[in-house]
Order: sequence, then structure tokens, then C-alpha cells
Amino acid sequence: MGNILGELNINPVLILVNIIGFGVLFLLAKNMVFTPIGKVLTERDLEISSGYDRLDADQREMQRLKGDYETRLEQIEGEAREKISSAIKEAQATRDKIVSDATVQAREIVAKAEADAEREREQAMITLRQQIVDLALGATTKVVGESLDADRHGRLIDEYIAKGVLSIRPGVAEA
Repeated sequence: MGNILGELNINPVLILVNIIGFGVLFLLAKNMVFTPIGKVLTERDLEISSGYDRLDADQREMQRLKGDYETRLEQIEGEAREKISSAIKEAQATRDKIVSDATVQAREIVAKAEADAEREREQAMITLRQQIVDLALGATTKVVGESLDADRHGRLIDEYIAKGVLSIRPGVAEA
């Protein structure tokens, strides 16, 4: 075998030295290049995975917060609608009370005015009656020429006035 290798110009010692050199170079490259690069790639892969995990967690948290926000917004809108509805009902109740109070006051004013008018009319009737009595007494005294007693004279005038007043009042029948 030595011959064949000699003819091919192959030196077995050189091959052995090259194999040992390649092995040493491989070990050095592995320890100094491949292992650190592998660690860097592994760390980078872990960082990327944890970044995706954080993104997923953040996205889930955003979805949860969005749901909470929408729920809270719906609650606020519902409360606002209730407050507006309550305010409208309260305003309507206040309006109804004001209208009712105004109606009652108007009726009281009208009733008082009617009572005052009736009282003034009755007072005017009394005053008119007294004036008629005085006139009738004066006229009777002149016509008769003598004085009747006050009771008889008052009764006669009252009867006369009652008949006259009853005929003046519309809707009142004479007795």
C-alpha cells in the first residue's frame, strides 16, 4: 500500500496532520463561532416568541378594555336617557301643577269677583230701596198731608218696593 500512495504522491502523515488540523479547527470554530451564534439565535428566537406572546396578551387586554369601555359607555348612555326621561316627567308634572294651581286661582278670583259683584248689587239695591222709601215717604206725606205711623208707613213702602223689584228682576216670579 505504501507504493500506491507513493505513486499518487499522497503522504499519509500529511493526511493525518490535515485530519488532526481540521478536527482542531472544527473544535475551535464550534466553541468560538457556532456555539455563540447558536446561543444568539436561540435568544433571538426566545425574544421574538416572547414579543409575540406579549403582543397577543396586549391584544387580549385591549379587547377586554374595549369591551369594558363599551359596556360602561352603554351604562352611561342608559343613565343619561333615564335622567332625561326623569327630567321630562318632572317638568311635565311641574307644568301640570302650575296649570292646575292657575286654574284654581282663576276660579277663586272669578268666584270672588262674582261674590263682590253680587254684594255690591245687593248693597245698591238696599241703597236704592232706602232712597225709594225716603222719596215715597216724602211724597206720601205731601199727598196725604198727614203723617202715618212709622210702622204702617214702612210696611206699605216695603210691599210696594217688593212688588216693583220682583217685576224688575228677570226670571223671578211674583208671589
